[in-house]
Amino acid sequence: MSPVANRGRSGGAAQKEFTSLSEFVSQVERIVVEWTPPDAEWYLQPWFRGHADASWKLRPSLIRMERVRGLGAEHYSEATLLEMFQQRATRYLDHEPRDEWEWLCEMQHHGLPTRLLDWTESALVALYFAVRDQIDGKDIAVWVTNPWWINKCHFGDYVLPSTSAAEVQPWGPTVAYAERPDGPIAVLPVYRSARIQAQRGKFTIHGRDADGLDALALRTGRDVNLRKLVLRGHRAAAVQLELARAGITESVVFPELQGLCRELKSFFFGV
Repeated sequence: MSPVANRGRSGGAAQKEFTSLSEFVSQVERIVVEWTPPDAEWYLQPWFRGHADASWKLRPSLIRMERVRGLGAEHYSEATLLEMFQQRATRYLDHEPRDEWEWLCEMQHHGLPTRLLDWTESALVALYFAVRDQIDGKDIAVWVTNPWWINKCHFGDYVLPSTSAAEVQPWGPTVAYAERPDGPIAVLPVYRSARIQAQRGKFTIHGRDADGLDALALRTGRDVNLRKLVLRGHRAAAVQLELARAGITESVVFPELQGLCRELKSFFFGV
């Protein structure tokens, strides 16, 4: 089978395989060209997300936790977790978040479950996360989406708002579950963190539908705007080495002392 052969669909997304960094970059380039309007003097910037297990769905951490724990979102308030975080996190932060959205981004950034799903504008960063965190030799995947398409489906226009925009507020962290829209939207975060800036981070914020992006692709019949690029598990280590040779390493993705130490530890001890 050709590495770029279509292997079918994952939910509402077209799925293809690659075997090396160069093939991955070529597939990304083809997607960019395909998604860019004809005769445009610019190229559309897709968003990318790496998964350490190719079987994972595009579900935010809060929704995954609810499913694993058997909790229902209608009975569990993200706002309660946000309030507890606000009460106790201030002493650990070197800046004061300016609104609830920035607080939510801080929660996501530091590992608390939220309805935010992390994306990046960098295909190589997404691929790095996928191979870096590979689980038990499983196949890994990089998801690719068109954020303008996501928002066109909800707002009727090609917009990409920041979290402070009025049209984003129905998805807000303190909005009751029953009052939230079903589907996700794409939003631009405020770069208050060096890590998010280095990773060129972006977010989708999800509503009541656990399978929001796949469901959106199926419902609109526009799976062309959601792709899944899969790497077989036995190739992950080789591709991670190719990424290192291309300059995508731990201290680049995590521009902090801990990131540097993890990189040096891996270089000297292979762990």
